Amino acid sequence: MILDGKAVAKKIETKIKEKAKEFSDEFGMKASLHTVLVGNDEASRIYAKSKLKTLKNLGMEGEIHFMDEDSREEEVIELLKNLSSRKDVHGLMVEMPLPKHIRKELILPNIDPNKDVDCQNPTNLGYLLLGFEERAPSTPRAVIRILEEYGVGIASKSVCIINRTPVVGKPLALLFLNRDATVIICHSKTKNIPEITKRSDIIVVAVGKPNFLKEDMVSSESVVIDVGINSVDGKIVGDADFNSLVNKVSMITPVPGGVGSVTTMLIIEQALRNAYIQMGKVY
Repeated sequence: MILDGKAVAKKIETKIKEKAKEFSDEFGMKASLHTVLVGNDEASRIYAKSKLKTLKNLGMEGEIHFMDEDSREEEVIELLKNLSSRKDVHGLMVEMPLPKHIRKELILPNIDPNKDVDCQNPTNLGYLLLGFEERAPSTPRAVIRILEEYGVGIASKSVCIINRTPVVGKPLALLFLNRDATVIICHSKTKNIPEITKRSDIIVVAVGKPNFLKEDMVSSESVVIDVGINSVDGKIVGDADFNSLVNKVSMITPVPGGVGSVTTMLIIEQALRNAYIQMGKVY
């Protein structure tokens, strides 16, 4: 079975449209998401603009704050503090990657935790460690959302996550643990990854290598969630070798049309949820 992320995203989109209209009708303004983009990374620019277009089509407001490649850390921090203090800014995020001279560990704590839409502020990562998922990172939440929408059981399942970053692997492991799964995290120093993946019920691959997960690394019962996005000969492909796996594994997400579609909607939804909370309401 193909786990269609676009179908899941469509369900989220429908609710966002309804709740965004309710918000603007009740409070006389639109919920908003502001994005800070530092530097010239073309992929980030394309994604930020696409997200902004989607946001406005759903009845919300937003803005991309472009900053030069040679911007100083102090300038980025000042902008984030300013945006965090504005009552008309409900959601706030910084596009990654940042230029090499800018240290994200100094930048991200300046996002108001209550306006954070992608768990970039360390405070929200700390809450996640304690079991509070309200502001968990969007990509890990998208993985869980797809599995739950398709009725894939998680409790007591063995899960292999091939990624150990604070954006995907680590927080995703916590989300799976909260649902009583047994989790193994693999990375570049892990030995015998194929042996681990083959005996895992759920495999999440996010290594940034096209077609990394091969047919000999899975079983017929495997559920494969592909978080990778790579460009090969002008085409977008994932980290799983989709063509060889689709007829072997139990379930698999496509790329494009899988996790990424849901991730974008969850970021927008989080901005709307933040707006409701800031107005003393429940989303």
